[in-house]
Amino acid sequence: MRGDGAEERERGVRGRHPVIALYPAAYRRRHGAEIAATLEDAGAGAGRLEALRETAAVAGHALRMRTGLGSARPAGRAVAGLVPYVVAVAASLAAALLVVWPLDPLPWDGERTYTPLAYAPWPVALGCLLAGRWAWARIAAGAALLGAGVSVPLAHWSGGPAGLSQNLPTVLGLALAAAVVLAAPPDLPPVGTRGRRSAALIALALGVPMVAGSLTVFQALADVGVTEPGRADPMHLFAFFTPLVLAFPAAWGLARLRYGAVCAGTLIAATLVVPLYHDGLLASVPYGSGSLWAEAAVLTGFAALVIRLGLRLRSARERRRTT
Repeated sequence: MRGDGAEERERGVRGRHPVIALYPAAYRRRHGAEIAATLEDAGAGAGRLEALRETAAVAGHALRMRTGLGSARPAGRAVAGLVPYVVAVAASLAAALLVVWPLDPLPWDGERTYTPLAYAPWPVALGCLLAGRWAWARIAAGAALLGAGVSVPLAHWSGGPAGLSQNLPTVLGLALAAAVVLAAPPDLPPVGTRGRRSAALIALALGVPMVAGSLTVFQALADVGVTEPGRADPMHLFAFFTPLVLAFPAAWGLARLRYGAVCAGTLIAATLVVPLYHDGLLASVPYGSGSLWAEAAVLTGFAALVIRLGLRLRSARERRRTT
């Protein structure tokens, strides 16, 4: 009888607030009534917008509980650590695409349907992150995800199947970046000094050459003995600059992992072995940058091993001094 009463109360709670059903069953049984009371207080003591915001926060927390991305889980802490780099990279790409979008296309540029709704929120997200406004950075990431969703039919409408195929990889990549930011636990805000410094350095190292290169007009060889004015495609620059800029931060992150040496060795081995069995794999990477990505991955693995060795030696020296 007691079990039937608990199940009936749980069904009643879920009936009033269906979002609670997103939680795992065990967590829902323990805290469902408490969550329902919070939602009811938010709905009674505030306006509709506040109630929607509280419901969205509860839904996000439930999904993080389902996927193991809570702040108490290693996966959640790892995603939170990635956020400054994800925002900086996405904002750098978005800035380059935004400065090119309103320019008149040159003959060498070809046809491309840019989708600025997917790009515009990213510089805002970076600015909010650097200013320590984590909540506003998440809102900007949500706007970027919405803009990416709207951009897909817009690209098809304005450019047809060719415009959609040209822009879909970029739009999906930015949507994935926004999803990473939104999936990070909100109670682990990456707005400390280290996170902001990392985001600023990555944005400068990647964004400045990409924006400058995207605006530079040069004489390109169009045919034998014929040159035409052209500009570098931002995506082309992105494919070549990104592995160079991210190699050291990736090595530092690998070196600090618990099993960093194993991860670094696996990365080196996988990068060296895969081309032997899949000759076309590196050739399929856009803009012919596959070899550069492979070399950067090997460099990252070796750098991680060196950094990890240095950290171990420093830790050993500190222990000897204390003893």
